[in-house]
Amino acid sequence: MKILLVTEFFPTGRDLRFSGGVEARTYYVAKYLAKNHKVFVLASLSPGTKSREKISNIDVLRVGPKRAYTASVGHFASRLKYIKNAVEAGTSINADIVEGGNYISHFIAKRISLRKNIPAVAWYPDVWLGDWLKNAKIYGIFGEILERYNLFRGFDAYIAISKKTRTLLSKYTRKKVHLIYCGVDQKEFFKKGEKSEKPTILCISRLASYKNIKTLILAFAHLSRSYPNAMLQIVGEGPEEKNLKNLVYNLKIRNKVKFYSNLPRKQLISQIKSSHVFCLPSKVEGFGIATIEAAAAGVPYVNSNIPVHIEVTKNGTGGFLADPASPIDFSNKLSKLLSNKKLYIKKSVDARSLSKIYNWTEITLQTEQIYINALKLRKYEK
Repeated sequence: MKILLVTEFFPTGRDLRFSGGVEARTYYVAKYLAKNHKVFVLASLSPGTKSREKISNIDVLRVGPKRAYTASVGHFASRLKYIKNAVEAGTSINADIVEGGNYISHFIAKRISLRKNIPAVAWYPDVWLGDWLKNAKIYGIFGEILERYNLFRGFDAYIAISKKTRTLLSKYTRKKVHLIYCGVDQKEFFKKGEKSEKPTILCISRLASYKNIKTLILAFAHLSRSYPNAMLQIVGEGPEEKNLKNLVYNLKIRNKVKFYSNLPRKQLISQIKSSHVFCLPSKVEGFGIATIEAAAAGVPYVNSNIPVHIEVTKNGTGGFLADPASPIDFSNKLSKLLSNKKLYIKKSVDARSLSKIYNWTEITLQTEQIYINALKLRKYEK
């Protein structure tokens, strides 16, 4: 097969800086598919990336104005330009099937599908209908309209990242919605790393309001009273960065909290391995790949007890789930892991076992079969 995957962002070179879970999933699925198929990835240009590149046997094409992984009013026009350029570029690619990975990519994939008369697959990390204004104030109206329009037009096949997403998506289509989770590359976490000398909490997340990083910072401020040497590391970018840094300053914990932009893959893995506890306090989440990657490194987690985290972690296997509205609950559960060595070791072992459920090889095979079936059905309908 000749497969075209459309995504807004895609890593470049050997650094492999992932801006988020959608980008990570697209990369790994493309990488594994490219072992047996011709794979193209169509993405937007961003600072430091090339317009054409070969990565892990994937042909990567980037179009549109250069823009960073941020959400601001100034990027609205560049997104529209990217959509236009991506449709034109995608139409020129010799592909048998096209997949889109978010609401903008869904629109592009469908347009390419119609122009080339090939099947279009919609991969869904989450369904935000009715919640766009709450989750993304700047793009809320645009996102709500575009997602409804995409669902109205329909796709040849749908893939959901979780049971929650599958349930929501099934309300808007009569087609079967396939459930395929995300995964982890166990080889990246096979070797153990040295732990930081100080108790270290790690968060890898987009810095947006719905990711609820504020609760983690408040929890850490409370925790640091009992663990004065503890450190909090926050890896990610987003519109809430300035507000979060101001909160850290006002709480007088600047010397204990470090912010990092999206790190090169090797450095990020090293950071995960050196941490003691992973934390993701999101109010909204598609899957949470970083949680499973931390688990693969034997790093227990304290995550919010939202439905997706309950589902993906098998009800808290390898860590704890806390109330996203309660910094004290997060603080208490972080303290449990840091203060009880026997409990920590058990959670670490359980976390590694949990991570082995999510395998990119199996996930890619499942995805490949959906593509094959979509192509067969399209030929049959002709």
